[in-house]
Amino acid sequence: MLRTKIGFVPSNWEDWNGGNYAEKIRDRCVSVLQSVPGIDLVVPSKELTHIGCVSSIDDARKAISLFRAQDIQGLIIGNMDFGMEVAIGTLLNGMRKDLPILHFATRSAPFLPNGSRMTDTWCGQFMTTSALKRRGFTFEHVLTSDPEEEPFKERVEAFSRAVNAIARFKGARIGLLGPRPQLFESENISEQALQKQFAQMVVPMDMVEVLRVIRSIDIGSKEVRQLAAEIAGDAVVSENQPDDLANLARCELAYVRIRDELQLDAMAANCWTAVQEELGVSVCAILGRLTERGIPTACESDLYGADSLLAMWGASLGVAKPDFIDWTDLHPERRNVWLAWHCGNAPPSAYAKGGQKRLTRNERMIQWCPTCHGAMEGRLKEGGVTCARLVEYDGKFSLFYGTGEVIDVPPFVRGAYGWVKVNDVADWERKMVDCGVVHHGTLIHDPKVADALELFCKFTGITAVRGA
Repeated sequence: MLRTKIGFVPSNWEDWNGGNYAEKIRDRCVSVLQSVPGIDLVVPSKELTHIGCVSSIDDARKAISLFRAQDIQGLIIGNMDFGMEVAIGTLLNGMRKDLPILHFATRSAPFLPNGSRMTDTWCGQFMTTSALKRRGFTFEHVLTSDPEEEPFKERVEAFSRAVNAIARFKGARIGLLGPRPQLFESENISEQALQKQFAQMVVPMDMVEVLRVIRSIDIGSKEVRQLAAEIAGDAVVSENQPDDLANLARCELAYVRIRDELQLDAMAANCWTAVQEELGVSVCAILGRLTERGIPTACESDLYGADSLLAMWGASLGVAKPDFIDWTDLHPERRNVWLAWHCGNAPPSAYAKGGQKRLTRNERMIQWCPTCHGAMEGRLKEGGVTCARLVEYDGKFSLFYGTGEVIDVPPFVRGAYGWVKVNDVADWERKMVDCGVVHHGTLIHDPKVADALELFCKFTGITAVRGA
């Protein structure tokens, strides 16, 4: 599971209630936050500040030093009681402006018999959020709650997932291995926009060099033989030539070598027709296996598709593996059901358990290249999914996303496929067209990714468009 350092600022007014309620609620918050998936919590200790809270300018400066030393990628600010506005303001002045921030206030402590109030958290939180807004920070606010409440934990987990995605998305190096298909104008990109908004680098490699790396791997080596057997796995292998499995193994080893040498975080690979013509195989199954290994890899040199995979992978904390798909067709009979499909490149964990997989010739490539063994065909597993696509027009990025469910219904389809049921497919279609979604998308078996992507977009300046 992916994890990222996230700072926690328990804010209190030291002399507010004269008691120890702030310390107790601080400890409860720390306990819950440490249990949220994906968070490596960084919080002032009770030795660093009084009761481990931030209630003075001096405390704030200590917290700044702590957070900088730990290189936190996100920040959670909580009002344990009324809080101390100037302490929070001082701390914020020492934080980078693009730091994702989550704010919440705990519920008030019980009122005293004499009518005195101990916390006034609901009041104090508005001073904290005002301090955030005045300084131009983008932040997400959680409605007032105690840390043990489920809505609080769910929102914190969405924030954790978003921060993990952002930490891997910003500054990423995306490999562009070969040109986009000549007939796919929609695969164009703006490197300048990627650099300006996300500090990403596009790292190109032409197909001549990609093929050189593949050929440099000894087809008869032990490593190739072992990997070839693994690729075949539990699939039915058909229509292959004697060296096809070995050549597929060489391709996987070559892509991993390229990833390592170029220090890539994700890849968009040219998959037709140069590889078929030179080696007689299609790399569909290999691209899915790369994504399974934590190297999100898109087909057809679709770089924004690779970015979509990377964001999804981070938002799932690396647990579920995203699948690169076409938004292919509507179901011929069922309402609100559409076909998520591609040639045979789903990551192994995305296929239905017990369903027959077939490693075979790429059904679509036959028309261009008859020797194209390497598509892993099979049905995607059932269950809740998030689907998404990043697009860019005139330097402005948008992300369409939505949730649905893969269901097991006929008809059977060649390739890697799943029938996806959603609430309102017409709403999806309208918004996808308005957003400018292209024919490629991504799918992941994790509905929680959707809420994380919403926050991911908020903190990265991407316009989020959610299908009903």
